Amino acid sequence: MTSAQPGIRASCTLILLVAVLVGCASPSGTTAHTTRAPANTPAASVAPANLAMTCSGDGAPTVVLVPGLGTDGSAFLELQDELAETNRVCSYSRAGLGGSPSWPEHLDDPSAGDAADQLLATLDAREEPGPYVMLGWSYGGVVAQAFAVRHGDLLAGLVLEDAATPELFDSPEWDFFAWAEGGRDIDTARTTDELNGLDLGDLPLIVLTQGTMEDWPDPELWLQTQDRLATLSDDVLHVIATEAGHAVHWDAEALVVRAVDDVVDAVRSNEPLPECDNHRWRPLTGECRLP
Repeated sequence: MTSAQPGIRASCTLILLVAVLVGCASPSGTTAHTTRAPANTPAASVAPANLAMTCSGDGAPTVVLVPGLGTDGSAFLELQDELAETNRVCSYSRAGLGGSPSWPEHLDDPSAGDAADQLLATLDAREEPGPYVMLGWSYGGVVAQAFAVRHGDLLAGLVLEDAATPELFDSPEWDFFAWAEGGRDIDTARTTDELNGLDLGDLPLIVLTQGTMEDWPDPELWLQTQDRLATLSDDVLHVIATEAGHAVHWDAEALVVRAVDDVVDAVRSNEPLPECDNHRWRPLTGECRLP
């Protein structure tokens, strides 16, 4: 960890408590697993392919890190460095965040599907080929789910790190929260429609859920949504980060690295994920949760 990270964490905690509870600024062959997501749609049908993106390392499949709401790609600096030792890894910032241009004023407010299209268009423009293993943190998990719906043929595996879900959009416990970033509202109604019927088939999926829930609105609902995410695939592990808060990659980086590596290994070997064995997870402060 860098010496600056405690300050970043403190700032993130304050933002989480006050406003942004789902994010904080701050080589071998592969075989794609089958998904039963709906047919993909044209990439970036309305959005330009000009997001700020940083890629490092080598290997396939490419790992794509999708940040939380209002958060730019710098949130993943240390995680990307660690993962890039054995993988090709890309992190990026959505429209209006970090070094990315604003969402075009003449377009309607963006949905998670629009964000997924723009991400793919940027990957294409930078010649970062699929298939991809995605890690979606918080609202980034919603974007990653939308990517699975629209571009499932390019998604080889998925890690959902304390991911948000559409159930939160209409929850009374979350009615104080503004779903917006980069100066634009998120079209939550359209996002909900985009994610209806998502089925990942046998896509390797690891759901990582925070374990502390400190000052978290409606922990029961949050855990219910995490359990639902763990039903999206027939090849899934649900791991509780017992000592971590919402930013699991800061509080338990080794746990997140293990999750990404397990999904990448499953893709490279075309084998299922390892069994739910807590001898592998407990030393990293994780508990594998059986369905």
